[in-house]
Amino acid sequence: MKKISIGVALMLGLSGLNVQAQDMPRVAGYTLDATYADQEPGIEAQADVTFAEASFSSPWLIFYLHGELRVDEVKADGKQVDVAHDLVFYSSDYSSVARRFRIELPGGKLPKKLSIRYSGKLNPSVARSPSNYMRVDKDGVFLRSYPYSVWFPVFLEANEDTPTVDVEATIRTPREFAAVVTGERLGEEVVDGKRISRWRSLQDDIFNIQLTVRKFEIMKQGGFHLYYLRDDASRATASEILEFSTQLEEYFRANYANRSEGAQLHVVQMPRYGDISSGNMVGISDRVWRDFEPSSYSGRTLAHELVHPFVQISVPRSSELYALVVEGFPSFFDLPAMAEIIGEEFYQQILARTEDGYLERRRTGLDRRGRTLPVEKPLLAMTAEDISTYKDRFVLNDRARLFGNWLRSTMGLTRFREFTRELFSRQSLDADGLVAMIEAYLPGTADDVQRWLRATDYPEHFRVAREASD
Repeated sequence: MKKISIGVALMLGLSGLNVQAQDMPRVAGYTLDATYADQEPGIEAQADVTFAEASFSSPWLIFYLHGELRVDEVKADGKQVDVAHDLVFYSSDYSSVARRFRIELPGGKLPKKLSIRYSGKLNPSVARSPSNYMRVDKDGVFLRSYPYSVWFPVFLEANEDTPTVDVEATIRTPREFAAVVTGERLGEEVVDGKRISRWRSLQDDIFNIQLTVRKFEIMKQGGFHLYYLRDDASRATASEILEFSTQLEEYFRANYANRSEGAQLHVVQMPRYGDISSGNMVGISDRVWRDFEPSSYSGRTLAHELVHPFVQISVPRSSELYALVVEGFPSFFDLPAMAEIIGEEFYQQILARTEDGYLERRRTGLDRRGRTLPVEKPLLAMTAEDISTYKDRFVLNDRARLFGNWLRSTMGLTRFREFTRELFSRQSLDADGLVAMIEAYLPGTADDVQRWLRATDYPEHFRVAREASD
């Protein structure tokens, strides 16, 4: 068999292959087959890629993988092709380094199927942030998708809008491990000591295609699947987490985006910093799982992560709404459900504490750990790049939440629920559309809506209503 030809660049940067940023072809779907080995932790995988268009404007096809992964073979429509690669700075991987691959496309014709066989390690890295938990080690596989970890080939430059794709995934692990992938769990079997699970996700944002492998036990009820570790503390809270998750989903489905009855939703015990939402997979960290109680920090964490897929509207990264939709909406819209399940007093206490913290941060310019905060920006002045700076610190977690409360308290519960059902039924939205929707439900509030979204002042009539005893 002809060996694959690989050109190696010895320095990080864009000069290795002497290529410039270019338009990428749109991927229609992936068929992934990945094997996790725990003895010398790493993955071996094959990705079969199909494209949404037949022609392409460039004679070269470029794709990216995490920098530690190597390509072992590439076939275009069954024929082996030569590949060149180099290492480049790539801000959409947790290590900030990706391996860039290039293959020639004579005549600019894309293959009907591109098969990429690859393998390697994914070691932990704090290059981007200490909270980037992504890695493959003896305890399992902990990988998010682009722009966190590029564990399967992506045809995207850094910081691009993410497409929707169809994904079929087969994950092979040692018998004692179980895998979770975003989407529908089709089934699993054990063959020769290997556990094989099969997954499918149709028209899902590539952002959501995460992969987690741990020594899980699995609890199922209706559409819910819970994955938790085999220690007594993790087992003890599983039923309570399932019950609370079911109550939350019932509210979210009735009042936000309506998911199909019985559709799968996966709640997964994750390592430290693993409180995440990826499509229909929700992760909560070990500490949150083992200390779970609905009215505590752990319950709020689960509700926040679980609400994400119900309140996400398709907006491009360039939209004024992007940061508000991606992180601002989830910072508030779990709370109306908590008010119904736990009580209105619980909700009001959270909003009062949120306002107190927001006013203190505005006064001092410091976060709760005494670190200098970024300059306050209006909600609609936030960009996609601002999310990592402000998320869980300022504006996106406090002013955005207070804005949601203002909508709820000003509209009243009945009208507010009508508003949220209409809002989250939208397939897409822009800033003018959101403003128009709010003003239709709250006539005569145009000035206040603009002040909430396009200014940073916080007048007295925006304040959270307090009991007289406060």
